[in-house]
Amino acid sequence: MDVPLMELSGRAPVVRLHDIEADMAASTEAIRSQLTGWGFMAAEVPGIGERVEAMMNEFAAACGSAEPRLSDYAYTAVPQLAVGGTHGFFPYNSEIPRLANGVPDPKEFIHVSGAMIGDQPPGAGDVLRAFPAFGTRAAEVFDIAFRLISLFGEVVRGMLPPGTPELDLSHDATNLRVIHYRDVGDRQVLAHEHSGIQMLGLQLPPSDQGLQYVLHDGTWVEPVIAGTDVVLCNIGRMLTSASDGRFRPSTHRVHTRPMPAGYERLSSVLFAYPQHKARQWKMVDGELMTLNSTWGDFIESRFQGLGKQS
Repeated sequence: MDVPLMELSGRAPVVRLHDIEADMAASTEAIRSQLTGWGFMAAEVPGIGERVEAMMNEFAAACGSAEPRLSDYAYTAVPQLAVGGTHGFFPYNSEIPRLANGVPDPKEFIHVSGAMIGDQPPGAGDVLRAFPAFGTRAAEVFDIAFRLISLFGEVVRGMLPPGTPELDLSHDATNLRVIHYRDVGDRQVLAHEHSGIQMLGLQLPPSDQGLQYVLHDGTWVEPVIAGTDVVLCNIGRMLTSASDGRFRPSTHRVHTRPMPAGYERLSSVLFAYPQHKARQWKMVDGELMTLNSTWGDFIESRFQGLGKQS
């Protein structure tokens, strides 16, 4: 399947980390135009690619470690929806997406939540202490990505009617997913098309191409972000619900050409959530509607695909 490449370096607004708030404010109209025209947003953040690459390489090294072992910190051993959402290590072949017909994705990954970085509850951060090089890099990338996604959120919120509440993204409940694809064989679909549950998602530069998005006109494109400083911001299903359908969720997938034996692909994305105990809200015809259910209820009702299916 031929999918056209979409060059973004030099085209997306530049957001410098030392002046992040001012640069995001200056880029507001350009970012809103992206969301309206494409269905996702992009910015070029000088220096972020190097930081993300170092973090992903440390995770790949941790995946190959025999002592300590990442498997000792599998996600079943740490709190899930109670504090910080789904965090911990997810072993190889443990995710079976809805469209995969029972075939697991060829990957292992870790969710690093803000609560985990803060060791809340006590013990949640044990895996980061066991792999300190990865833990240090992950905490640094998490901090940068959370600042970026919070500012993207303010840009999007400004497109909603007056009276729209703050997205109130929670540092603790937000998580950074770092993924290690391996042993892919002759598979060309590494991740089926999907959209995220979260309020917003921030796709960081991966080690290889293959990430593809569907535009508002229904065509697929492959943004060129591997080896760059370009980040993409996705709309999640939470925000689609809160905006009463004003924004559709950003649909994406990972396809690649047949690869030689030993191929690996590293990627990472930040999933930003409000506090799970906060009540859901929705802007309906310009009016704020507060629901009885919580955002944790929203996650629980839609969360699927993590863990092998019986």
